[in-house]
Amino acid sequence: MGNARVRGWIAAGLSAAVIATAGPAAAAPPGGATSSGEQAAQVQPAVGGGVASLGRGPAGQGRVLPETDRFVVEYKQDVPQERRSAALAQAAQASDLPRAKTVRTTGSGEDVVETDTMLSPAEQKDMVAAIEANPAVESAEPDQIVVGALAATPPATPNDTNWNYQWGPRNIGVPNAWWQGTGQGVVIGIADTGQTDHPDLNAKTVPGYDFLSDTYHSRDGNGRDANPQDQGDWSPGRPSWWHGSHVAGIAAAQTNNRAGIAGVAPDAKIQHARVLGADGRGYVSDIADGVMWSAGIPVPGVPRNANPAKVVNLSEAWDSGTCPAVMQNAINRMHAINVPLVVAAGNAAKSANLASPANCGGAIVVGATSYRNQLTGYTNWGPMLDVVAPGGDASSPIWSTVNTGTYSIGRPAYGDLSGTSMAAPHVAGVIAIMKERNPDLGVEAIRNTLRSTGSNVSGYRKVNGAAAARAVARAKPTVHGAIATYYNAHGGAAAMGAPTTWELSTGVGGVVQTFTKNGRATSIYWSHETGAHRVETWKGIGTRYSRLGGPAAFGLPAKDELPTSTAGAYQNFVRPGTTQTTKIIWSAATGAQPVVETSAIGKQWARDGHEAGSGYPTSPEVKTAAGAYQRFRTVKTGEITQYTWTRSTGKVVRTALR
Repeated sequence: MGNARVRGWIAAGLSAAVIATAGPAAAAPPGGATSSGEQAAQVQPAVGGGVASLGRGPAGQGRVLPETDRFVVEYKQDVPQERRSAALAQAAQASDLPRAKTVRTTGSGEDVVETDTMLSPAEQKDMVAAIEANPAVESAEPDQIVVGALAATPPATPNDTNWNYQWGPRNIGVPNAWWQGTGQGVVIGIADTGQTDHPDLNAKTVPGYDFLSDTYHSRDGNGRDANPQDQGDWSPGRPSWWHGSHVAGIAAAQTNNRAGIAGVAPDAKIQHARVLGADGRGYVSDIADGVMWSAGIPVPGVPRNANPAKVVNLSEAWDSGTCPAVMQNAINRMHAINVPLVVAAGNAAKSANLASPANCGGAIVVGATSYRNQLTGYTNWGPMLDVVAPGGDASSPIWSTVNTGTYSIGRPAYGDLSGTSMAAPHVAGVIAIMKERNPDLGVEAIRNTLRSTGSNVSGYRKVNGAAAARAVARAKPTVHGAIATYYNAHGGAAAMGAPTTWELSTGVGGVVQTFTKNGRATSIYWSHETGAHRVETWKGIGTRYSRLGGPAAFGLPAKDELPTSTAGAYQNFVRPGTTQTTKIIWSAATGAQPVVETSAIGKQWARDGHEAGSGYPTSPEVKTAAGAYQRFRTVKTGEITQYTWTRSTGKVVRTALR
C-alpha cells in the first residue's frame, strides 16, 4: 500500500461480534514509578505475598497449573546423549519418582523431558533437585503449563467495523506515522492461538507453524506441524476469543480496502506461531520455541523459517514470580540478532514483576491505556513496563478481526476485546514501521526510541507512533550474507549498481534485494533451497516474471539467465517447498513465456527436445474445462504446434496447426 493512498477513508460493514462477560473491576494502578529505558538494567523489587497475590483469577490473567509432567534440563557443554539418559535414570532412582524421557530439544539447546504422570509442586521440587545433583546437569526447572494466558478481557458490546471506531491507532499517531513508513518488507511474528481464515488477513499472511506439542492443547489431533490453524481456545463456560487473529489484525490488517479495519503497519506481513490452544494453554517450552522460530532461530525438528520476523508479538501473561529460564534464554537469543519480543504486561492490576514473560529481561513490555489517556484499571504496572498503548476497556474496547465460532470454527467477523494483549500489537506495528526505516535497528535502540518519543501518562510513556518513526533515520541499504557474496562475485556496483532496498521477504521463502544502475533494476533472490541468483527486471524474462506474479506465481530463480542454442534465452524458477519448476524462455519472435516443466505439457515439450524441437511458447499454458493447452513456435519455419492435455485421459496430444 502506497503512503499517499493510506489516508483514504476506511469503510466497513458489521459482520459479527464476540460477546462475553468482563471480569471484575480492579484497583487503578499507581503512576509515576518507571525505570530507565534499559530494561536489562532493571532490578525486580522484593515481592510480598508470593505469586498468589498477583491476579484476579483466570478472568484477569493467566495462571500456572500446579502440576506438570515436563521439565526443562540444561546439560553442561558437550555432554553426550548416553550420559543425559543416565542422568535421568539416576534422578528417578534417587527421588523415587517416575523416570523422565527426552521429548525434544528446544531452540536454545535445553532438553525437554517428560514423565508418565503429573507431578505435584513438592514432587517437582524433588525431581529438580535429583536431576541437578548429577554432575552432567547445569540446571533444571519445571516446564510450566500456562492456562488462560491470553492477556485480554472478553468483549463488551458489538461495535461498527469502521475506521472511525478504531481509536487506538489514531490515539498514538499512527496515520501520521504512515508518511514515514508502512512496515513494507517487514514480517511481524504473532505467537498466539494461531490463524483463521479472514479476508482482512489472508493476503497478508506468510506460512507459519504449530508449536503445540501435545494433542490435548492442540485440539487438532496431532502435535507440531506446519498448520497453525486456530482450533478455538474455548473452555467449558467460555467461548473462543480467536485471540491470535484479533492481535494480528491490530498489528497489520489489510488497509485501504474499503472493508473491515486498518492495521497499524498496513504493508507488513503476518506470520503465526501457534503456541496456545485449548483454554489458552500451552507449555512454556513450546512458547519459547515458537518465538525463536519466528525470529529465524533454528529449532530442532522444525523446518527452517523461510520468512523470519523482524519483530515478534507475544500477547500472553501468566502468574510467575520469576522468568522461566527457557523463556529468558529464548529472549536472549532474539536480542542478540536484533529481533524484539513485544509482550503484554498482564491484566491483574499488580506489579508486572509477578507476571511472565513481562518479568523476563530484554522483552519490550507494554501496559494498557484507555480512550481517556489513562492507565486502565486492569493493567499491570511497575518498573518492568517500558511503554503503554491502547488496550481499551468496557466503555472503549479495541476492534479487530475475529471469527463467529463459539465452540467450533465459524465465519470471518469483527469483534472487540480489551487488555494488554491489545496494547502490545499496537507497539509491534509501530516497531515494524521503524524496522522498515532501518532493519538493523537493535532492541535497545528501539526501546529507547519508543520511550524518549512517547508522551507522559501517569509517569509511564505512551507510544507515539509518528514521533518514533520520525526518530529513526532511514538507513542507506547495505548488502550482507549470501546476497553480498553473489553481488561481489558478479561485478558488484559496477555491474548492478547500488542497493535501493534492504533484503525483503519474498513471501514464499527466502529474501530479495534490488540494485539499480542507470535506471535498470536487478533483483538478487536467495533461499536455502535455491541459493543466490539474479533476475534482470529490465530484460524480457525479468519483465515477464514480474508481470505474471513473480515469486508468488513461479517461486525463485534456480539459476541465472542463460542463452539457448537458437538465439534465445531462458531462466529456471523453483517454488520453495514444492516440486514446481518453471522455465521462462524468450525469443525475438515470441517474447518471454513460461513453461511449467512439472506439468504434463511441460514434460512432453521437454521430451520432444525443448525449444530446439517444438519451439518457443507463444503464451502461458491455458486452462480449459477439459484440461489445458499451450502453443509453441519453431524458430526456423514458424510452424505452430499445440500441445493439448485432457484431464480425463491424462494424456498430451501434439497437433500441428500450420
